[in-house]
Amino acid sequence: MTPVSNQSLIDTIIEDWGNEPQSQICISIVSYLHRRLENPPSHITYGILRRIIGNNYNESDFLLAIQYLCGARVKLLKPRFELIEDEEVFELSNDEVKLAQETGLLIHPETGEQIKSFDSKVFMYFEPESLVELVAN
Repeated sequence: MTPVSNQSLIDTIIEDWGNEPQSQICISIVSYLHRRLENPPSHITYGILRRIIGNNYNESDFLLAIQYLCGARVKLLKPRFELIEDEEVFELSNDEVKLAQETGLLIHPETGEQIKSFDSKVFMYFEPESLVELVAN
């Protein structure tokens, strides 16, 4: 992958979103990740993203911006899932979560047992996908 400058990524965001709230949301997240290049976060929760942008934006604008940052155009964030049960954390693949949403059944990745009320135990988080490519400029 070709390195992408911080400014080039911001230019792309502005080109795509213009003066829409998503521009500022995305730029705030890009700036946060750029400041963290020395010690990049590997587990970015919804709450962390919300703290980065503050309460100035509504949920719909926020979710559209996050979806965009996960999309093919910028590929900055990669959505991941985890099951938290009895204070233990288990990684789940996107396919496992998709199947669980379609069927209403989630199978525990270690025990093979069906997990009841999995919606309250499965959490989405994000990994920076291309921070190595994000260079200063």
